[in-house]
Amino acid sequence: MILSGAFGSTAQRLSAATRMECGVCWAVYEPAEGCATWDIGAGTAFSDLPDYWRCPTCDNDKSVFLPVAGQEADPMADRVAALEDAFRTAEAAFLDTPFHNAALRVEAIGFRAWEDAWLGILITPWFMNVILLPQDPAAWDDLMPGAVPQRHILPAGRFDFEVGRLDHFGTWQACSLFSTMESFADHNTARQTAEACLDALFTAEAPKEPEPPAPPEPVEPIDRRALLRGQFGSRA
Repeated sequence: MILSGAFGSTAQRLSAATRMECGVCWAVYEPAEGCATWDIGAGTAFSDLPDYWRCPTCDNDKSVFLPVAGQEADPMADRVAALEDAFRTAEAAFLDTPFHNAALRVEAIGFRAWEDAWLGILITPWFMNVILLPQDPAAWDDLMPGAVPQRHILPAGRFDFEVGRLDHFGTWQACSLFSTMESFADHNTARQTAEACLDALFTAEAPKEPEPPAPPEPVEPIDRRALLRGQFGSRA
C-alpha cells in the first residue's frame, strides 16, 4: 500500500532534517533521534534509512510514510528534486544510444550550500558531473551555454564549469567527472564514486613541503702563505 504523497509515491527529495510520520499508525520518525529499534544512529535522514527499515510500531515499510505537516520548506531540496526530474525527462533521448547504462538511474548526491550556490554531484546513466545550482534561480540567466567556462575555487583547487540550461528548469554549471558511464557495473558503485569525489573536492590540498636548501658551494681552502705574500708584498 502506497499512500498519496507518501515517500514511495513521489520523487520528492527530502532534506536531512525532514520529520516523517507513518500513514497507518502515525508514529513519527525523528532524524535527530534516529531509531533505537533498528539501531539507527541519531542524525540519519529518512531518505538514508536502509531498505529493510520498517515502522517500529506497526511494521509497515517506508512507502507509507509522509512528511509531517507544517515543516518549513527546503528550497535546496526542492531545487535538487527539480534537477532530477528534468534529467529523468531528458533521459528518454538517450535510451537507445550506446551511451546509456541501463544499470544506472538519475540521482543527485550530497548537495550542500557553497557560496551563493548549491553544489553536489549528479549521476545519470550517461554522465556524472559536479553541479552548481544558483540559490536564486534567475541569477545566472545572463550566462550563455557554451560560452567561456566559469572558474570556481574549491578547497581542493580551481575548477572550470561549463554553463548548461534546460527548458522548464533553468541554468546550472557543470564540471565533468565521467563523460560516459559504461565502466560502472551497478548504481551503488557509481554512488560510492560520487561520494568519494565530493569528499575529495572539499578536502584542502596538503601544503607542499619546502624543498631543502641547496648545499653551500664548496669553499677553496685558504693558502695562508699566498695571502701573506700578497699582503706584505703590496707594501714593498
